[in-house]
Amino acid sequence: MKPTYILGDHHGDYGAVLSILRERNIRDATIIHVGDGGEGFPDWRPTTAGDLNRHFAALGIEYLSIRGNHSDPEFFNGKVMFPNFKLLPDYTALHMNGQSWLLVGGAISIDRIDRVLERTWWPGEAFQLREDLAKHADVLVTHSGPSWIGPGCRNDLVRACCHAEAQFGCDTLIAELEAERKAHEKLFRLVQPKTWYLGHFHERAEMTYLGCRTRILDCNELILHRAPDQLPN
Repeated sequence: MKPTYILGDHHGDYGAVLSILRERNIRDATIIHVGDGGEGFPDWRPTTAGDLNRHFAALGIEYLSIRGNHSDPEFFNGKVMFPNFKLLPDYTALHMNGQSWLLVGGAISIDRIDRVLERTWWPGEAFQLREDLAKHADVLVTHSGPSWIGPGCRNDLVRACCHAEAQFGCDTLIAELEAERKAHEKLFRLVQPKTWYLGHFHERAEMTYLGCRTRILDCNELILHRAPDQLPN
């Protein structure tokens, strides 16, 4: 039975990820990445996925990633599926070590006004709620998350980005973010997980909500997944 680790946003710094794995002597494991790996950014080359597959294969690692807001959605259409490096389509369902998993990517970039269309920002980046695909799972993995954990939609950084967008006549960011968080809450009600992992917010946070242990991973944070019955009392 291979252990499963959860990895936070790393924004394309795979060198740091591989260093962490080597420093902690993590081998023969599955890595679930919560998104924002810089897929499709200007420094992503045609050979990058194959090169990463070889690096992870050397460690016996199967790397599985969902898309973040800093990812080109076209890379997550099922075409990048190497043996040891896979970019998973939204609503991928897995069964690992006796548990069912559901993985769904996507989120809104609050700094999209400062990014380059189709190079560092993509209109199709947002989370899409598909009720027909939101099946029950023991573990849910998303990029963004609900309103009951993580920073609010009106913190200082979001306000600054809203102000920047307003200079160009757009005032929808807050409403979009609030709708995104509510959509994740509906996903939660449909899936009814016991464990939920997410990233996106560049912070570490943990809480239990309606019996679900919910964990935000910080950037480059790597943690071992444990089922509820494996956690210390």
